[in-house]
Amino acid sequence: MKRRSLVLGGAGAALAAGGAAMLWRPNDMGAPHNAYFSKLNILLKRDGPGRPVMLLDMDRVNTNIDQIAGSVGIKKTYRVVVKSLPSVPLLEHVMQRAKTNSLMVFHQPFLNAIADAFPHSDALIGKPMPVSAVNTFYRKLGNSKYDAASQVQWLIDTPERLNQYQSLAKQLGVKMRINFEIDVGLHRGGLPEPEAVRPLLNIIKEDPEHLQFTGLMGYEPHLSGLQAALGDPSVKQVLGVYKGFIDQAKSAGADIDKLTLNGAGSHTLGIYHRDNTMNDLSAGSGVVKPTDFDTYHLTDNLPAIFIATPILKRYDELKVPGDLALAKLLPLWNPNMRRLYYIYGGYWKAQMVSPPGVPDPIYQSTNQSPVSTSAAVDLKVDDYMFLRPTQSEHVMLQFGDLLPFRGDQLLDPWPVFHQTG
Repeated sequence: MKRRSLVLGGAGAALAAGGAAMLWRPNDMGAPHNAYFSKLNILLKRDGPGRPVMLLDMDRVNTNIDQIAGSVGIKKTYRVVVKSLPSVPLLEHVMQRAKTNSLMVFHQPFLNAIADAFPHSDALIGKPMPVSAVNTFYRKLGNSKYDAASQVQWLIDTPERLNQYQSLAKQLGVKMRINFEIDVGLHRGGLPEPEAVRPLLNIIKEDPEHLQFTGLMGYEPHLSGLQAALGDPSVKQVLGVYKGFIDQAKSAGADIDKLTLNGAGSHTLGIYHRDNTMNDLSAGSGVVKPTDFDTYHLTDNLPAIFIATPILKRYDELKVPGDLALAKLLPLWNPNMRRLYYIYGGYWKAQMVSPPGVPDPIYQSTNQSPVSTSAAVDLKVDDYMFLRPTQSEHVMLQFGDLLPFRGDQLLDPWPVFHQTG
């Protein structure tokens, strides 16, 4: 109820200030669903399951895939980020349309699912995993057709972790491909300077039976909020650091032309269209564009993922728990609080997108969340409201199967990954 206390307390103070507060009263921002969401509302009332669902607009998804693939270009590899698109059918669709077989994986159960679903894919691990998680992957791999020795690149950030992986490789009798995480400015870990490459390469060179060096990964999301271009000092600094690591690996005998030189993400991928430092660029969330990805280099991508949830209750007056007087006063101050709905579920990492003009909720609930609106919003019980997730990777796993649609037709549901396995 912290949100409720904050909202009610602030509103009460404003009302107590009398006439001065009215000068700052919000404008009426309410409106009906636009044509896009009206059509979705009709579609879901007719064919939907009557519960909160995660919708995928496949026409927009395709537009976004084409946009990303075009930004990567034909001389670089587009690597699809699995955690941001956690569904085998969705990943298969993206891979086929973008003509890529490369994936970035951040979670051991997802890696095992990828090995089963895409036996010919190449997986770069997106974060250094505990050696116990690596052991679990091999134990669950069983007799899979997936050849981990040639299809997984394990990410290493320290000599200690490389020694752990080497010991496991010897124990299991396997060969591991090793990619180095490098710090290009994020300062979240990874090798801190180019000189740190050489001792790790020496360990790998001395054990070719169990280890193979396959590349570098430098992530730079600190460039996300910038309208950055190749000529900007911040980008030049990132690429300069990256080139320093490449030069160090080359001087130690690495064949640079055979390495995976990975970087970027949905926010920053568009920067590197004309740069050749990295040959492998990652993106996932840009395919569906949640609100956290309303950033400069994704301007041409379209929101393609929505939470749709039915309305359970409607009241033509505001109701505030335990405070009848405030329920009368608040709508006088804020015209967007003159009608009250309760939706099925709530408290997601998401923002209301339709109907428009919805103020912050009086309180949040994962069971029945209150939504106050202007009187200009005239939805009925069993109509739907629509929210945009702030991110895809966690929120997409909360609704069971994804529900793709095209035009005015719901398509077959797409299952999502299990968090364990």
